[in-house]
Amino acid sequence: MSEQLQHRAETLKLARLLGVGVEDLPDLDGVPSGDLVELRERMTDRLFDESARILGHAGLAARLVPSALIAAISHKAFSPLLAARTAASIDPAKAVDVARRLDPGFLADVSVELDPRRVVAIIAAVPESLAVPVALELARRREHVTMGRFLAFVPDGPLSAAMAVLDDETLLRTAFVLEHKDRLDHTLGLLPPDRLPGLLRCADELGLWPEALDLLGHLSPAHLRPVVDDLVGLGPEVLAGLADAVRAGGLGSCLQPLLRAAGPDAAPRLARVFGSDLGT
Repeated sequence: MSEQLQHRAETLKLARLLGVGVEDLPDLDGVPSGDLVELRERMTDRLFDESARILGHAGLAARLVPSALIAAISHKAFSPLLAARTAASIDPAKAVDVARRLDPGFLADVSVELDPRRVVAIIAAVPESLAVPVALELARRREHVTMGRFLAFVPDGPLSAAMAVLDDETLLRTAFVLEHKDRLDHTLGLLPPDRLPGLLRCADELGLWPEALDLLGHLSPAHLRPVVDDLVGLGPEVLAGLADAVRAGGLGSCLQPLLRAAGPDAAPRLARVFGSDLGT
């Protein structure tokens, strides 16, 4: 990922953590993206560390209370924020049993407030029957940052099921703000090959080429080559749209992985379209 795209992604994540729009943040152009990551993680840790000291006993008490009663209390007396702060102290099996009794809207509210790093065991135990409706609700709300925080911790089964019902725009925007982007190559491998051209068309139609280039830049050569072939196969208008986006955003360096991965038929076409941007 280029520093320019990394900075853009981290700005989106910081704004979501603070509950404000990107336009409401102070000018962060001169702040390295790595510093933004550290700031966001320290803020998240501070929020949850304070809650853990206060709410730790709630998790112990939950072991003694029937799941149906906890679910009823959560809906009526717990805010999503309080439920999220308490979740880390609850036994994972108990937490999932309670979650089965809650509606997807409330679970989506809680997901927004959760720090996935603190509930890894719970996430690993969530079945497809819960993951899919919550993912759809988060997508409806355009909570791409929230989904990006969770994706690296979701097992392949529920992850595949969720991605199957999410549209191409949601996948692109979520991948852009994903935590642990080293998982992107494996994650894309879970998609059926016929989804890939749709992602590229979506990038062209909605002006999401920076997001798409960032995604492609994290793929292994084995996964990237068929995507590049798909890209070339979409025709000159799509390639022209990508070229315009690259020049407008100064993203020429993001093209290098595509050219290196291109097959013998695709490489010359890419070189002709992007020659000046590649420095060739």
